[in-house]
Amino acid sequence: MLTIYDISMPISSRLPAWPGEPQAEVTRISTADGTAPSVSRIALSSHAGTHVDPPAHFIPGGITVDHLPLDVLIGPAWVVHLAGPGPIQAADLEKTALPADVARLLIRTDNSEHAVSRAAFDPHFVGLAPDAAGWLLARGVRLVGIDGPSIEPYGSAGMPVHRALLAAGVIIVENLWLADVAPGPYQLICLPLRIADGDGAPARAILVHNNFSGGTCV
Repeated sequence: MLTIYDISMPISSRLPAWPGEPQAEVTRISTADGTAPSVSRIALSSHAGTHVDPPAHFIPGGITVDHLPLDVLIGPAWVVHLAGPGPIQAADLEKTALPADVARLLIRTDNSEHAVSRAAFDPHFVGLAPDAAGWLLARGVRLVGIDGPSIEPYGSAGMPVHRALLAAGVIIVENLWLADVAPGPYQLICLPLRIADGDGAPARAILVHNNFSGGTCV
């Protein structure tokens, strides 16, 4: 039996925006009345809601979102749950006893517990410390996702986590909705909008669980 989890943030005008980025706007411009269709105008940042960061987000000449390899965005993934305040250290990741062959890692933190009630941007979200990025690179992780608006803490000088991961070609997925997702293996499908030369793109992401603990995670 398959269980499917939608791990994407709903896009609406109530979606908290990163400071300095435009607020998402969903405006109805016509309403179905039997003769005309309903049509809406959508305006938002390329990093609004659940979104994908390609290398081009920080690395000059890096791969843009429309050229990301689909075989990394789709495939076996592993979810870990790390409760408590951040930033998450390499030692915290080591304690999860992650299988050696995991290529796609999604990190559920206390961010998920507050996502539903959060009406405005909260700079106190949980992110990764630089040594955690080094740990992921040493393990050969190719995609990492987190349930906060950024992979690293707000105000990080120089954004070392982004730069280290993206320079190595690791795909980052941010603002995931993981509140109802238990730790363990899943199949991930994460498809960002195909924005030409995009520095990022909103994505619809789902996890599929088939209640089978065997198999590979590469």
